Amino acid sequence: MDADAELMRRVSRGDAAAFRTLVERHERSIYNFFLRLTSSAEDAEDLTQELFIAIYGAARRYRPDAPFRAYLYRIASNVAASHMRKKKLRATVSIDQMAADGFDVASASRDDDPAASFESRELRRRYEAAVARLPHEWRVAIELRMGRELSYREIAEALGKTVSAVESMLFRARERIAEEIGKSGGEGGGA
Repeated sequence: MDADAELMRRVSRGDAAAFRTLVERHERSIYNFFLRLTSSAEDAEDLTQELFIAIYGAARRYRPDAPFRAYLYRIASNVAASHMRKKKLRATVSIDQMAADGFDVASASRDDDPAASFESRELRRRYEAAVARLPHEWRVAIELRMGRELSYREIAEALGKTVSAVESMLFRARERIAEEIGKSGGEGGGA
């Protein structure tokens, strides 16, 4: 049994310290996951709190059949989908807003070459815009794979899909992203 599964077992018995430890271990990662999906620091905070309330409420029903991270992101995916339905939002990703909200955005380029730096930032902006236009489930899968580095199997468990369905979803998502980046970079976008 992994450490998080043991903590969940303790939480199911009412151990508040175990719950605090779980929150401390996963809060930042979950917050960043929601921030990338909603582009709103306020929504990310609310959804993070909602997720941990759900985790606490489900502690007695938790069964460590799958890695805890997959379980955690399955609930997070459901919370995000519910939020999107309620608000009827079409999330957009704004790197500038994420940076303003304190999200740790990797710098586009550390080169001293301003042209290379601009091109790198522009490519990143086009990538983020393309991801924002993906269907919600595809965005979640991309974020779980690229942002959270979950395995295909963990993503499948988190989304309630088969591994082959996740592979197909990620392939189609990457294809669409590449297509959109190519379109936006090639149609009068040259400087």
